[in-house]
Amino acid sequence: MFAVLLVGVAVPLSVPRAHGDDNNVTLNITGLIARGTSDSYLGSTVDAIQAGTTMTFNVVFTASSYVYQRNLTMGVKFDWMTNFQNTTSDTAVYAGQTLTVTLAYAIPALTGQYSALNQQTHSWTLEMWNMAEGATWSVYSGCYDYNYPPPNAAACHNFYSNGYPYTYHQLAVYSSAQASSYNSKLQAKAIIDSLNSALGSTFSPAPGTSGALASLAQANTQMALGNNAYQLGDFATAQTDYQNALNDANAAQSSLSTIGGGTDTATFTSIWLDSVAILLGGIGAIMVGFAGFKYLRGKTRSLPSYTSSTPKA
Repeated sequence: MFAVLLVGVAVPLSVPRAHGDDNNVTLNITGLIARGTSDSYLGSTVDAIQAGTTMTFNVVFTASSYVYQRNLTMGVKFDWMTNFQNTTSDTAVYAGQTLTVTLAYAIPALTGQYSALNQQTHSWTLEMWNMAEGATWSVYSGCYDYNYPPPNAAACHNFYSNGYPYTYHQLAVYSSAQASSYNSKLQAKAIIDSLNSALGSTFSPAPGTSGALASLAQANTQMALGNNAYQLGDFATAQTDYQNALNDANAAQSSLSTIGGGTDTATFTSIWLDSVAILLGGIGAIMVGFAGFKYLRGKTRSLPSYTSSTPKA
């Protein structure tokens, strides 16, 4: 028992991290239209950004307790580039300090040599170097952390699209038509799903919903047309179809929100009654049966009393 206790005391209270210069490094990206969305044309799950906009990489760096000055530089390389685009200056970080290193990259417009960027997914690599002040690095430098006690060796942290821990995915560069399609589809789907759930849950169309049902049916049709056009790469047609779906969905929703015309009361009362009938059908039958029993019992008690006559001798 004593030997076990000695072994326990010998175990360190904390295990040194693999990176000697930091305690934690986290990447966040801004400027995306969507993260982890399924793209039917590209056939994969992607992070999407519109061409001609800026994608910003923000790395939150928390230095370890080793007392020395860290000099951080950062660079990004997409698969259409031959070299990294780097930060323009070093960022000094000291023991225990937490700060954010930012690198903004302008996604090319879909013209010239970049005109087909939206026809496939793309990968990117982000590297953060801790080196001597003023030192330079390139695509050929490699990115390693030898875990030597700093500051004896340079340290490098790397991040990849679609790499562990799979926080980010391959990048899709969208044209304006694709970006507009995505936004219209997202809004239309939210409204359509809500209306399908509400109006499709009744036994029969509720009073006053004929206009909403007609617009909803048209919205569903336009959504299907948009999905097909997008999958085939006809982004201009998809943009129009998705916008039409959104317009029809809004029209359906609007027709159910006419205040003062009686549409609201008739529609939502009918939907509510049908829903209650479905959910409480069994309980309702029991309650009706019990009420009937109470009624008959009460009627019996209210009848005139009758006393049998004594037979004559």
